[in-house]
Amino acid sequence: MPRSILPCEPGNLNWSEIESSAIRTFISDYCISSSNRTVSRGYLNGLESLIETAGPGSSIAEACKIISLANLGKKAGSPMLLQKADTLYFDLLPSFRWTISNEGRSTTIHSLITAVLLGLYEIITSTSTELGSHAAHARGVSAILTNKCSPFNLVCGGQLFQLPNPLSLKDLDIGDPENISTLTLQTSEKFSVVCMPLVNSPWATLDPIFVKTISLIRKAKKLLDNETEAAATDDLQLLKQEAELLRTEYQKCVINLSKEWRSSLIGIIPSNYDGMRPEVGYWPGPVLGYYDLYVACIINSYHKSQLLVLNIIVRCHWATTHLPQDADIDPLIWEEAQKLTLDIIASIPYYLAEDVQVFLNQALASDTTRKAIIPGPPVGGLLSMHTLYGVSKLSVVDPVLKDYLKDCLAWIGRNMGIGQATMLSEHTFMNLSDYVTQAHVLIWAGMLI
Repeated sequence: MPRSILPCEPGNLNWSEIESSAIRTFISDYCISSSNRTVSRGYLNGLESLIETAGPGSSIAEACKIISLANLGKKAGSPMLLQKADTLYFDLLPSFRWTISNEGRSTTIHSLITAVLLGLYEIITSTSTELGSHAAHARGVSAILTNKCSPFNLVCGGQLFQLPNPLSLKDLDIGDPENISTLTLQTSEKFSVVCMPLVNSPWATLDPIFVKTISLIRKAKKLLDNETEAAATDDLQLLKQEAELLRTEYQKCVINLSKEWRSSLIGIIPSNYDGMRPEVGYWPGPVLGYYDLYVACIINSYHKSQLLVLNIIVRCHWATTHLPQDADIDPLIWEEAQKLTLDIIASIPYYLAEDVQVFLNQALASDTTRKAIIPGPPVGGLLSMHTLYGVSKLSVVDPVLKDYLKDCLAWIGRNMGIGQATMLSEHTFMNLSDYVTQAHVLIWAGMLI
């Protein structure tokens, strides 16, 4: 949606033009098409066909329009657009609840994706006073995807979408699961949101290693985050051993990546050290490109998961040896963590720039001024922000790099209109793990279609 639609004088918004282009703009801003679904699932790849089937007045079309208006309102600083989006959102909620309660008028797939889109609206409009507004949508999506009546026959039973407290399908009012007409949408083959092609590997997908990591993180949270009762040394040793085995699995698995999933070197940002932290995108070193933003998201989520495992190993070592939380880290672990973090940082221009090659050319220009990145579609910020936030919270990551990642989150919020990115950059001392996990479920569910 071009900003030229917005007049200089508030109150004279061309609503008909804005609303007529809103769905088209949403598809441009948030959808990644994929011509080869064995290599990339894209993002909301099948949304256009869902809208065509459901019609322009459907809940799914209205949800796209609402997000588009909210995102433009955020980026343009327009309270009127934000208010319009908010009004449409609350107008849609009752009819959406009625739709999913009427099995004769809904399909699970449309209801699922509409819930995802409404959750994305809450992520985009997130503020410091409404941090958890997306939680209900996330719990509903989790309930559908982990239930036997899920429209997708997911690998690992949908455990990548499991939340500690999902809604039950009874709470969702979607009727008798045995009678839902869309059960035929299930395919006989197991389906994965992570379609990373692996060569010379016994694994067909990465789901099992991600599920193992989720389980490990939950155990670590129970043992390491309990401030009232110290964990038994034996339990910590077992946790550390489990993490070390998983570390080895991660190292082996990445060797088997197909060529389409390997990053490519686009260019190198020259060092311009002046004692100041680099501007967003200008961290000196390589700039990496990928097959598309979906592949970039999965690869960097993989790196983040590796870092989480390393962080658990280090924290277990500190706890069993009674060392302070800022003690020195094993040099080999530190080196591995730095490499993984720098690989993620090298991807940031690819996520955020409208044209990464144009950005690189400007970075390499003889003119010493560092021009700000021209923002690309906000889907790049949406797919990267939780990885950036998660890494910025880890003990195994250099504090200087963590501060830079927080700068990137603030940039995403400011320039791509994603409110949750702003909140994550500001709430650096709060434990937002549940909040982020819920949002992560919503975002990854967008890869299913």
